[in-house]
Amino acid sequence: MCMDRKIVVFIMIMAMSVLVSLPTSAANPQSTSLTLTQFRQLVPDLRKGGYVLYFRHASTDHNYPDEWPVDLTDCESQRVLTPAGRKLAKNIGRVIKKLQLPIGQVFSSPFCRCIDTAKLIFDKVDSSDKLYFAMGLTAAEKKARGSQLRDMLKTPPAAGKNKVLISHTANLAEAVGLWPRPEGVMFIFLPDGSGKFKHLGHVHPQLWMKLDPATAAGR
Repeated sequence: MCMDRKIVVFIMIMAMSVLVSLPTSAANPQSTSLTLTQFRQLVPDLRKGGYVLYFRHASTDHNYPDEWPVDLTDCESQRVLTPAGRKLAKNIGRVIKKLQLPIGQVFSSPFCRCIDTAKLIFDKVDSSDKLYFAMGLTAAEKKARGSQLRDMLKTPPAAGKNKVLISHTANLAEAVGLWPRPEGVMFIFLPDGSGKFKHLGHVHPQLWMKLDPATAAGR
């Protein structure tokens, strides 16, 4: 076999191994983007509590990536929220209050973009290393993060409340094979109290604007 053919075969093998290692949802997301009607139908149940709401942080500027190793005490070394991202988070917070959704514990990745998203939406946050950005970790560390997130998803919130988790794309992908895109998206889970949970779909950031005309107008 000539050298050129060996190179081609090697590249094909490597490409196949990458495809095998990707979560199936990366190519075919197994999540329903809720319509306005579907979400409104769900609101009465959300008002009763019992759900886990997983947010990916709001919009950021990808031209300024995180510096590695990351200094969690220095937001300037991290990719942070853009002005549009901060506005989006505030708007989401206004709609959640308008809908009267009861919010209990709010846990966030210790990265600044997640902490800020939590504060802007909910005015409160508890930082959790269990939600630390899984990207760039070792295989063992990623597996551990995925297991920790699954535990958080299957643990019911306090009675009459909804629990909030704010983190990154890779974490949810490691935990359940779902990629939370775009930034600011909210995934809805319902733990059953027996160690299992059900995924009910996700809310696209633009849906909040349809729920509140003031949000769409930027007020």
